[in-house]
Amino acid sequence: MSEVESRIPLGIDREVSRRNFLKTAAWTGAAFSAMGIGGFGVAVRRAEAQSEYKTYEGLGDAAILQFAYQLELLEGTFYAEGVKAGIFKDAFLEQIVAIRDHEMAHADAIATTLGDLGADVPATPQFTFPNGAFSDAAAFLQLAATFEPVGIGAYQGAAPALESKDILAAAISIHNAECQHRCAINILNLVNPPNNLAFEEALPLEDVQAAVKPFGITG
Repeated sequence: MSEVESRIPLGIDREVSRRNFLKTAAWTGAAFSAMGIGGFGVAVRRAEAQSEYKTYEGLGDAAILQFAYQLELLEGTFYAEGVKAGIFKDAFLEQIVAIRDHEMAHADAIATTLGDLGADVPATPQFTFPNGAFSDAAAFLQLAATFEPVGIGAYQGAAPALESKDILAAAISIHNAECQHRCAINILNLVNPPNNLAFEEALPLEDVQAAVKPFGITG
C-alpha cells in the first residue's frame, strides 16, 4: 500500500460548518449554469438527457432533502464502519476518515435545513451491508466505488426540481464534494486517471431508490 499511499491527496478534509453551510455555499449557484460547458452540441445532448430525469419534480424541497439526508447517513455510516474495521492505516485511513466526516457534515447540514423548513428529520434507517464489505480494503473500496456515483447522480437529478435557490446552491456544493470523493476512491482503487469523466450522469429517482434499497433505505 505504501506506493499508493504516497499519491493520496490529504487536502480535502476541510470541515463544513452546518451553521453557515447555506451562506458559504451560495456562491456555487452559478456553477449549475456552467454544467453545459464542452461544446454546444454536447451541451444540447446533455440537456436532452437531463430532461429524462424529471422524476423528482413535484416532490418539494423538503421531501428531496429528507431522501438526501438518508443517503448521506448511509454513506457516512458506511465510511464510519470502514474506519472501525481497522482495514486501513496511515494516509489511507486519513482519507476514509475525511470522507466519513464530510458525509456526516452533509447530513448535519441537511437536518438543520429541514428544521428551518419546519419539516421532519427522518429516523436513521437500520442500514445493512453485504457480507465481507469490511473484511479487507479491496472489498470496501469496491463498494465505495458504487456508492459515490449514486450520490452524485441523485444530487444532479434532483437539482433542477429544487425551488429554493439557497438549497440548490447548497446541494451543488454537496454534489461537488461527492465528485471529489469519487476521485479520491478512484485514486485508492488505482484508477488512472482518477477524474475519468467529462460529464457526471444524473440518475432518475427510481434508479437511486433501487440502488439503495438493499442497504435499508426504503423511502
